[in-house]
Amino acid sequence: MKVLHAPSEIAGQTSILARALRDLGVEAHSLATNPTFAQYAVDEMRPYDAMSPPRRYLGYAGNLARHLGKWDVFHFHFGRTMIPPHNFDLPLYHALGKKVVFHYHGCDIRNRAHMLATHSASTCTECDPFCHPARQKRILASAARFADAEIVSTPDLLESAPRAKQVHVAVWLPDYPQQAVRAQPKLVLHAPTNRLIKGTRHIEAAFDLLRPKFPNIEFRTVEKVPWPELQRQMRECDVFVDQVFMGWYGMVSVEAMAVGKPALCHIRPDFEPRMHGAPIVRTSVATIAADLEAVLTDTPRRERLGDEGRAYVEREHAAPVVAARLIEIYQAIGAR
Repeated sequence: MKVLHAPSEIAGQTSILARALRDLGVEAHSLATNPTFAQYAVDEMRPYDAMSPPRRYLGYAGNLARHLGKWDVFHFHFGRTMIPPHNFDLPLYHALGKKVVFHYHGCDIRNRAHMLATHSASTCTECDPFCHPARQKRILASAARFADAEIVSTPDLLESAPRAKQVHVAVWLPDYPQQAVRAQPKLVLHAPTNRLIKGTRHIEAAFDLLRPKFPNIEFRTVEKVPWPELQRQMRECDVFVDQVFMGWYGMVSVEAMAVGKPALCHIRPDFEPRMHGAPIVRTSVATIAADLEAVLTDTPRRERLGDEGRAYVEREHAAPVVAARLIEIYQAIGAR
């Protein structure tokens, strides 16, 4: 079986999953065309998305020519194929006997109108919308016609892509050695990719309330740093605050748990059956300050959460575990 993960690198998933598949004996390759500040380590970076339209589409066409005949499975991330955003190349894959998987990660298909109408708190609650509803409808319609499988990385997206299966995000655990828990915490970290989606203003308001109570603790918001630097700061922190709206936990919470740090997130009550023992500290806009204070003042609890978090990530999010799930999906659609 030969698998290409392309063309968008989102939260390191394109590169991590290809790498993990290779370790399981699958010939796999990661290709990205979206250069970002995170500097993810894909196998092949072709930064065409940042180029002028003529160069961009010539680059996309070149990618298609180089890769079309090489792979049995085309695993497309963020609703984009080799020639995005209209994905005109989709009919080619089935014509050539290839298998197509669409892997959604968020605003590529999240139905904002539905989320706002249905949930009091969601990713869309305070977001300044940058999603494109017409494009989202086109992606889902084309997937219904041409995709052999659809995957979402978080369960809230199942409401927008009901044909999909949810598969956890993957973490490469050797990059995240578990850290010892300090008796006296020194750093609380928050690392938003999008401040509105994460509810950063509410988290920073909680930081402001707590600073006078904890003069020896730094409350830090870090943004737009390369991934290796974020990993370093994650190892350095004592508690990580992810988000207060989304209803599920993000990749950064997985990374925090991997290094043995408590992570705070808003979790939707209807998602609790999906948590399977995840030691996320449940929080909300209304309770974030009190929840964070309680964790900071309880060293045994931080130690317990650290050990439970690491074990949970090893069980649910380790790259080989997630890659094995992908192989099952590929085999179910007839890839060999």
